[in-house]
Amino acid sequence: MDRIEFKKEGYDPQIDYIKGLCILFVVWTHCMNRGELSIILFPYWGDTAVPIFIIIQVFHYYKKGVSVRMPSIPKLWKRILQPYIKMIALMFIAQFFMYYDMTDGTFSPTLYWEKRGPGSYYIFIYIEMAFVIPLFAPLYRKFSTKWLLVIFLILSQLVEIVCSLTHCPDNIYRITFFRYIFLIFIGYLLATKGLKLNKLTITAGIFSMLFIYFFAYSMCDMEPVFCTSLVLWPLCHWICYLYIAYFFLPFLKYTYTKLIICNRFMSCINTIGKYSYEIYLFQIFYYATISIYIGKALSIIENHPLQRILYIVISTNICILPTIYLSMRRKLLKSR
Repeated sequence: MDRIEFKKEGYDPQIDYIKGLCILFVVWTHCMNRGELSIILFPYWGDTAVPIFIIIQVFHYYKKGVSVRMPSIPKLWKRILQPYIKMIALMFIAQFFMYYDMTDGTFSPTLYWEKRGPGSYYIFIYIEMAFVIPLFAPLYRKFSTKWLLVIFLILSQLVEIVCSLTHCPDNIYRITFFRYIFLIFIGYLLATKGLKLNKLTITAGIFSMLFIYFFAYSMCDMEPVFCTSLVLWPLCHWICYLYIAYFFLPFLKYTYTKLIICNRFMSCINTIGKYSYEIYLFQIFYYATISIYIGKALSIIENHPLQRILYIVISTNICILPTIYLSMRRKLLKSR
């Protein structure tokens, strides 16, 4: 395999397979704390989920050609924003009853706004990308791949330096697409030329792995070259995306080719991928509300390794199974 490519026409089950694994990574990210995630080398596989989703988003936009096509507002509203707003409203209603003190009419000072749901920032990134991706189309038509690489490296590095020098607040850094700008170039390559695996890209992937270690484990101060003061985002640097594009994405495609004989397993992962957005929304609601009661119920075996295992298994099943069942049922009713 010397080139990474996806089908540009028709349905490609590999994409759903990769999306299915990535949404599982998202669910597991919010099951554990950073210390536990570091032990199982999560930065090298689990933290790749959002960058891969963005690469796939760019791929879908450019797979039919390089043109300036702004997103359909009605489609964006119906498919993305409306379900998100409904979920947020449901979450706040649930939290109102969870944290409202009926005796004196006040909110508990501990949570409510703080528990807005893990991963909720991604919706802003997705919408921003939907409008930003088309703006780069003129560049793709005008410049060669080598010059595009230079342009995107300069833009990405400028983002790092500006965020470092301005001490960018976490809340701003969280909801802006700037740190993912290099992924627009990677997604474009994947859609138009494929990602070439050669000595140069493999060497770049190795260096990328080393930088991931520095960012995630050594806590080195690399400012102002890289914005490393925001420790919650260890992989949000352009150099880390080279490992994702040229090592981890090929690895996921390789597992697909090897596991395709396991029909039941592949079918499960593909189904999870098809409903990855619905699962993403429900896991926000779950971790902001229901997970608190699961944690309390499991406190009877506190400090026992089984507690963490059960919490992960229960959380995964609650986030995945009801969402898929309700989504499939809704689709079935609409088709009648």
